[in-house]
Amino acid sequence: MFDIRNNNIYVPIVFITLAFGLMGWFWPDFLQKNQYVLLSVLVLLIGLPHGATDFLLFRRLRGPGLSKQQIIRFFLFYLSAVLGVLGCWIFFPPIALLLFILISCYHFGQSNWQYAQLPRWITFILNLAWGAFALGGALLWHWDESSVIIRQLVGNIPPWSDATMAAVQWLILLVNMVLLFGLWVAQLIHKQQLLREMTNFVVLSFMLWFTPMLVGFTLYFTLWHSLGSLLDQITFFRRRWPSFSLLHYYRQAAPYTLLSVSGLAALMLGQSYLFSNVSIVSLFFILISCITLPHILLVEESYSQG
Repeated sequence: MFDIRNNNIYVPIVFITLAFGLMGWFWPDFLQKNQYVLLSVLVLLIGLPHGATDFLLFRRLRGPGLSKQQIIRFFLFYLSAVLGVLGCWIFFPPIALLLFILISCYHFGQSNWQYAQLPRWITFILNLAWGAFALGGALLWHWDESSVIIRQLVGNIPPWSDATMAAVQWLILLVNMVLLFGLWVAQLIHKQQLLREMTNFVVLSFMLWFTPMLVGFTLYFTLWHSLGSLLDQITFFRRRWPSFSLLHYYRQAAPYTLLSVSGLAALMLGQSYLFSNVSIVSLFFILISCITLPHILLVEESYSQG
């Protein structure tokens, strides 16, 4: 069964996450030293491929026999969205950052809560709250690290203290717990779902608190978000193509994964002209933001079709 909620997949992810949390607790320097290797491997193997089958999603959503005009419109839309976000980063970086945070929060929550049959307005709130927790755990609990990247992207920011930003993250976690228990009291989720979500919060909080910012974000983005979305997509594809496998998925994703890597390389080549004084990590976040907007729209439609 291709589902991250399957215990055969979920339990190993939990143990891997806890193991990295322990490593961050006892050997933080080791993780700090090897964070770029971890980022490169997991993003190439899981992170980028999970968003590299958007054209296949489009084919699955629109049905067989796509016309040439439909294919052209898809790629024009995709390219326009990517270039539009890139242009926003160049000319209006604070707005681009705000949009990226909001879209990322929703998308992270979208992949976590898609299994729950809830009213749309409740799902919308839950998505934003969950995504704020996941993103905030990496950024706000490690404000000394993340603020450096944010300053590179948008320039000067208010001098918020590490303690203030950490307190904001604890508040976000509290809001999520209140929402979670509210769902249970209202009988919108059952006890097993409540316990599973509470476990997720505890495990991820432990890992995000003790690991460096980039390590924590990488682990959440790849093992919890991207892998879950990838498996959901395989399940969705198998409803039309029953023999569709993980190998088929990676074959379909390979060309567009390479295209994403080429996009990052192009950003690096044009760095001195477009984004001076910006690190490779910051360029990576810009790349992710450029491809997130069209991706999230297709994923939303796929989840709505079940």
